[in-house]
Amino acid sequence: MHRLAGSDAGFLFIETLAQTSVCVDLVELAEPAPGVAPLSVHSLYKWFEEHLAVLEPLRWRLEQVPLQIHHPLWIEDPDFDLSYHIREHTLPSPGGRDEIEAFHAARMPEVLDLRHPLWRVTLVNGLDNGHRQALLFQIHHSLADGAVILHTFTKLFHPLPQGVDPTTRAPAGQPPRRSKIFTQALKDQARAWKDIPAMYRETKQRFAAADARREEGHVPVPKSMGDAPATVLNRPGPIRRTCAHTTVPIEDLQQVRSNVGCTLNDVALAMVGGGLRRYLGERDQLPTKSLVANVPVSGDPPGTQPRSWGNRFANFFVFLATDIEDPCERLSAIAAGTAEAKVLLETQGHFTLTEWLERIPPFIGARAARWMIDRNAKDTEKSGYNVLISNVRFMDDDLAICEIPVEAIHLTGPIGDDAGLNITVVGYKGTLHITIDASPVAVDDPRSLIEDIAQSLQELLACTA
Repeated sequence: MHRLAGSDAGFLFIETLAQTSVCVDLVELAEPAPGVAPLSVHSLYKWFEEHLAVLEPLRWRLEQVPLQIHHPLWIEDPDFDLSYHIREHTLPSPGGRDEIEAFHAARMPEVLDLRHPLWRVTLVNGLDNGHRQALLFQIHHSLADGAVILHTFTKLFHPLPQGVDPTTRAPAGQPPRRSKIFTQALKDQARAWKDIPAMYRETKQRFAAADARREEGHVPVPKSMGDAPATVLNRPGPIRRTCAHTTVPIEDLQQVRSNVGCTLNDVALAMVGGGLRRYLGERDQLPTKSLVANVPVSGDPPGTQPRSWGNRFANFFVFLATDIEDPCERLSAIAAGTAEAKVLLETQGHFTLTEWLERIPPFIGARAARWMIDRNAKDTEKSGYNVLISNVRFMDDDLAICEIPVEAIHLTGPIGDDAGLNITVVGYKGTLHITIDASPVAVDDPRSLIEDIAQSLQELLACTA
């Protein structure tokens, strides 16, 4: 058994039929080499069946604590049925970019059944007039953050390591008794709440230090709530999604970074900021105040072993300088802002808020999350942020399944009730794969936006050359 961390359980608190907490990731495969058979449901099933030996969390399901006095547990599902998790779909002809993006968007708002392990994979046939295939993963955020998904894919898209025998796995035992779960939850909460006085003092000191630094006149950094301008990106929308994919060479971002002396993440943020400025400006929807981005950053210390489940990240907030016309000046402002935002995050504490989530029982946390979501939906003039931007990088460039290489990876994260745009950039094989997950109210033409983002990178290349 493994208890969910507070940050894991938070994704269960905020989930509704209108707002899923599921990450929907598309892995496009290359055309099989001569003599290599395309994937079938049978071969996919066999591959997953073998790799479950090194991907134990895929067999876990949630076990709720009686009276919701503590976060749920992950237990091995005694009724695990792999066939439930493997689906198949064939795109309509010709299976081009329009068809795959429409299929990706259609899967984004779906919720997963909490009675089963929280993932599914769909074998997608019919890409490029039937010459290629893809795999579409639906993975609940409570089970995996970006770092875990990278680790999971790295294990999944390689042959099993030598010495691993997938046939020797012991059968799952019976779930623990409810009385035992309840008693252990009471003991865990009693231990956790002993830390509350010290936590309160430390939290007060950290937030006071962060406020004091803001008063010192450093580069302006948005607060976590209320500093984002009201935009079309923050209006509540229907239970539908829009989606778009594109790719740009990583060497282009590296060239800008080298010319300016900033980070790759700064260049990615400036690229998105320039694209949003153009997109909203063409529609007379660009606010005079800069847009605010919510940027997740890994909380795993350097050199630690990769995690196979759960969430360990923090978020910083930064102005995207969309009120600045010149691309070079915009990049400079963003680079200065991210540097200061990271200092403030360190001052406030990467895990100050998540440590409090550890101690808030679900019967309180879920109600508080619902109240905040309803409040934000009623007042669209006040937003915590306008867009969430994630940036991850695969270190392996040779991912493959059944001898079929992985050609492209488009990861996405769920959108929020009060921020209908999520942009994820993934580095793989020297290419940056950019994916938009959006509400149709926020972004009615995702293809246009993603083209504007790519064009923004070209402007950065030109002005920094």
